[in-house]
Amino acid sequence: MAEKKIGGSERLIYLDLLRVLSAFCMIMLHVSSPGLSAPLGSFEWLVNNVYDGVTHFCVPVFIMISGAFLLDPEREYSLGKLYKVKILRIVTAFAFWSGFYAVINAFKRNLPLGKEYILEFLTDFIMGERHLWFLFTIAFLYAITPFFRKITQDKRLTEYFLVLCVVFMFGLSNIGAFALHGRIDKISDYVNENMNIHFVLGFAFYYVAGYYFKQFSLSRSLKLVLYALAVISAVIIPVGTYYYSAKIGANFLTFYRYHSPPIGLLSVGIFVLFKDLFSGIELKSRAEKFVGFLSKYSFGIYLVHMAFVDFSYFVLKFFLSKTYLFNPVVSVPVISLAVFAVSLFVTWIISKIPVLNKYIM
Repeated sequence: MAEKKIGGSERLIYLDLLRVLSAFCMIMLHVSSPGLSAPLGSFEWLVNNVYDGVTHFCVPVFIMISGAFLLDPEREYSLGKLYKVKILRIVTAFAFWSGFYAVINAFKRNLPLGKEYILEFLTDFIMGERHLWFLFTIAFLYAITPFFRKITQDKRLTEYFLVLCVVFMFGLSNIGAFALHGRIDKISDYVNENMNIHFVLGFAFYYVAGYYFKQFSLSRSLKLVLYALAVISAVIIPVGTYYYSAKIGANFLTFYRYHSPPIGLLSVGIFVLFKDLFSGIELKSRAEKFVGFLSKYSFGIYLVHMAFVDFSYFVLKFFLSKTYLFNPVVSVPVISLAVFAVSLFVTWIISKIPVLNKYIM
């Protein structure tokens, strides 16, 4: 089945849809995460555990989309273009938005202008707001893209690299994390530390996997297995989180980690499913333009949304003295949708401002 592109461009419909879905789920993740501070096992905690857990695929999918394009050997990407366009945009976007959030945080702390104020501001600026860590990750992946492009020139070598990632990132590194046994945890950490296998850890799997699953088709039986594992993983993430949390009497969020097997299976399953469902779909002109519009501003939505997530909770707590306006089953997606819409509008406004639209979005 041929991949349907939007407006004859290099943009693929299923990847644009994945961008939009991931942007919305990232907002939902941040909207629901404060709910985990509720009493363990309470209705509010249980609902937010589901929302927070199953939306964690958003970051891996974002990275897979980047890899799908940047690691394609048929697409020319010189070092100059990589640094002057891709990485420079990440650096300038981080500088602007980190400064923006640092100013807000300094205002919220109500510190008097002086040495302490300056130190707090500089610390916040250098480290970035809690969601801006992603920019560090993607900038580094861009920087080592030339090495990965050598790997993706050969299908067998690409598969070998992905297998190594599965064995060491999703396998060995998770043994101690889920054991809840001091001795096993200690042995696992010792082995991982002394093997120094960092090249196949982190987000490298998702970056390379994005290209692989975009480029190569899977058999129908293998896709069905992936879909089944993705559904099972979507259940395991919140259920496993509740089980382990209840067992230790505190939040156990290891299932949320991006290199946990359930998150990996869910992310890959969703990526392959969207390719399977939408790569050959024919959309009407207006629908294509709308999808392209939302996808185009997804990066800006990611950058700006945290300000509106925090503002929504400030308003609710100030006027109602509680986190949610109504049942969290409904309020989490409603607040997420509202934040998405406002973030989209602000991003669209900024896109009309010369220079800013090029360097901070």
